[in-house]
Amino acid sequence: MDVAVRVVEELGSLARPIVLQPGEALVLEGEEANEVFVLRSGRLIASARTPFGDVDIGVVEAGQLAGEVTSIAGGTRTATLRADAGADVVAIPRAEFERWLGAHAELADEVAAAARERIDRRQVATMATRLLGVADADLVRRIVDGVHWCRVDAGDVVFEQGDVADAVYFIVSGRLEAVIGAPTGGDVIAHRLGRGEIVGEIGLIDAAPRSATVRAVRDTTLARLSAATFEALIAEQPVLMLALVRGIVARLNRPVSRATKRAATVTVAMTAPVDTAQIIAGLLAEISRHARVEHLSSRRVDTLLVRKDIAQVSGEDAGAPRLAEFLHEVDVVNDHVLLEVDPQMTAWTRRALRQADRAVLVVSSSPGRDECRRVDELIGALDGIDHVRTLAVVHPGGDERPRDTAALIERFAADEVVHVRAGSAADVARLARMISGHGVGLVLGGGGARGFAHLGVYRALRECGVPVDQVGGSSIGAPIGAAIALDLPLDEIEGVVEAQFRRLLDYTLPLVSVLKGRRISRSIDDALGTTGIEDMWLGFYCVSTNLTTSRLQVHRRGRVADAVRASVAIPGVLPPVPAGDHLLVDGGVLDNLPIGQMHDDSRIGTVIAVDVAPPNGPRSKRDYGTSVSGWRALGERLRGRPPSYPRLGAVLLRSMLTGAVRSQHEALRDIDVDLLVDLRLPGVGLLDFERVRPVAQAGYDGARARIEAWAATQPWLAAAS
Repeated sequence: MDVAVRVVEELGSLARPIVLQPGEALVLEGEEANEVFVLRSGRLIASARTPFGDVDIGVVEAGQLAGEVTSIAGGTRTATLRADAGADVVAIPRAEFERWLGAHAELADEVAAAARERIDRRQVATMATRLLGVADADLVRRIVDGVHWCRVDAGDVVFEQGDVADAVYFIVSGRLEAVIGAPTGGDVIAHRLGRGEIVGEIGLIDAAPRSATVRAVRDTTLARLSAATFEALIAEQPVLMLALVRGIVARLNRPVSRATKRAATVTVAMTAPVDTAQIIAGLLAEISRHARVEHLSSRRVDTLLVRKDIAQVSGEDAGAPRLAEFLHEVDVVNDHVLLEVDPQMTAWTRRALRQADRAVLVVSSSPGRDECRRVDELIGALDGIDHVRTLAVVHPGGDERPRDTAALIERFAADEVVHVRAGSAADVARLARMISGHGVGLVLGGGGARGFAHLGVYRALRECGVPVDQVGGSSIGAPIGAAIALDLPLDEIEGVVEAQFRRLLDYTLPLVSVLKGRRISRSIDDALGTTGIEDMWLGFYCVSTNLTTSRLQVHRRGRVADAVRASVAIPGVLPPVPAGDHLLVDGGVLDNLPIGQMHDDSRIGTVIAVDVAPPNGPRSKRDYGTSVSGWRALGERLRGRPPSYPRLGAVLLRSMLTGAVRSQHEALRDIDVDLLVDLRLPGVGLLDFERVRPVAQAGYDGARARIEAWAATQPWLAAAS
C-alpha cells in the first residue's frame, strides 16, 4: 500500500484539512517545519531560492507526501510549495508522523529515498543557476533531469589528470580535492572543493584533457552531467550554450565564496575533563547565529531514527543504508553538521571521524598519559582521511598565558590551534566560529605612528559587540596586533604598546641603519617575552619582507617577538632581522595591509581591515635644489626653525609605503573585505611615536560611528544582543 495512503488511514484523526487557491503557498522556504502533508488532489510546485531568483525544482502530485524532508533530516523548510491550480491537502503533526514512521521501519527507507531525491534536486538546481548565471526555470529543470547521481567513497578518484573532459560535476555533499602531478614527482594539492561547488564545467565546451586529478576527501555525492547530454540539450535550445559561457565568465570573475571553504561537517572529540554537554550547547548556540546547524551524537541519531543502536551499525548491517541516507540528507539540508563522537572508540566514533571536514580534538593543556593514549587512538582512526585537524586546548581558570603549545601541535600532528579558558563562554563561542568558518579576522595595516589608531578601532569594535578571533598585521600593525592577540584588557593593551615604543630612537653610525634597533628589540622582548605565536589567546600572524628571496614572509609559528621585530624593520631605519641565512625587513615593503592571508583562511568568515597609511606623502616646503647640506638642516633644527627639508625617517617610510599602498588598493579591488576602516587622521605624522593615547583616541573617534552602522547590518550580531 502507498505510504501516503497509509498515513491518511492511520493518522487521519489527527489530520488538519487545507484547501489552497491557485498560486497560494502551502509552506515557504526557511520556515519552521511542524507538519507533514499529504496531497489529496491537485498539484504542488516546489521552488527554491537561488542567487539569481526563484526557480522551480519539482512537482508534488496527488497521492504523494510533501514536507517530509524535515522529518527525515531536520532543519527548516528546504523549498516553497505553491498550488498550481488549486489543491486539497491534509496536514499531519510532524511529531506524530515521526512516531508513526518509527513504528513502520519497513517504510522508512522508501520515505528516506524520496526525501533524498528532492533534497538533491534542490541542491543541483541551485548550482545550475550559478553555472548558467540565470534562473531560467526550463533550462534548470532540463539540467536537473539530465544528471546522473554518483556516490564516491573517501579516497576514490573522480577523474584523472589527462583524462578527456567529458562532463561537469555538481558537488551535492562531501568534499573533493584537486591534485596536480609535480614535475619532480608526487602530487601537489591545487585546491579543495566543497558542497555547492562545480567541477569540470569547461568540459562542456571543449574536450581538452583534465588539468588535475580530482578525488574524494570524504564520502561524497555528485551529480554528473555528461557533455553528450548537454549537447542534446543545446540541440533543442541553442541559447543554453550562450548562457553557459556567460555563466562561466561571470563565475571566473567573481571572488571565491568563503561559504564553500567552510567545514560543512565538524567532528568533535573531547578528551579533556570538561562538561561535554555544556561545550556542545555553547558551540551550537554560536554556530546557529550564523547558519543552520544540526547536532548528531549516537544517542541523538537513535532517537531521531526511533531505533536503538542504529548509530552503531556497520556497513553490512540491515540498518546501514537507512543511516547512510539519513546522514547524507542531514548534511545537505543544513549548512553545518556537528558530529559528537562517543567516549569510547565505537562504530559511531569511526563513522563520525570518517565524515569530518574538520576534526576538533578538545584536549587538556597538559594531557596525562591516559589522555594522550585516547587522543592517539582518535588520531589513528583519522589515518588516511584528508581533513583539517584542530586542537582546542582547554586551560585551567586564570590569566596565565598558554605555553608549550608548539609541542602539543607537534605531538598530535595538528594543523591549527584554538585556546579555551575553562568556564569561558566567550572562548567557546570563538571556538565555534573558528571551526565552522565564521571567525572574525582583524587586519591592521602599516603607517608608522599612525598605527596607534588601531587601538581605538579595536576599542570601538569591542563596544559595538564585534568579536575578534584572529589578528593579522604588517609593520606597525604587527606589534599592535600582537598586543590584541594577548587578549588583555583595553587599558593594559595601550600600556603594552606605550612600553614598546617609549624612547626607541637609539641613533648609530648609519652604515647598516640609522638606528641600532637595540631599544625597540628590548621593548618588544619585554612586552612579549618568549611567547610563541601558537601561545597567543587569539589567532595571530604578521608579515615581513624577505630581502633574500624578494618574497613576502608570513609568520604563523615561532617566537612572536622575533616575528614582530622583523615586521617593523623599516629599511634604512632599523637593521634587517636575520632568519637563518635570509634577511627580513618591514612587511609594509610588499604588503602593507595583509588581507589576502585572512581571506584565504577557511576559518574566517568576516574580514575587517584597518588602513592607516597616509593618503599623501611629504610636500616640499621650498625649492632647495637638488642637493642638501645635512649641517644646514641640523642648524635649522637646533635653532628651532620650521624644517625646510623633508625628514629622513619620513622619506624612508613614505618611500616604503608608496609601492605597497598601490598594491594594497589593487588587493582591495580583488579581495572581499566586509568592513574597511580607512582613517585619514589629520595632524598625525608617521613618526609621532610619543603620542600613543591621543592617536588611539583619534582612531576611535574616526571609526566608532562606521563600525556601529556596519554592525547594525549583521544579523549574526543582532542575534547575540
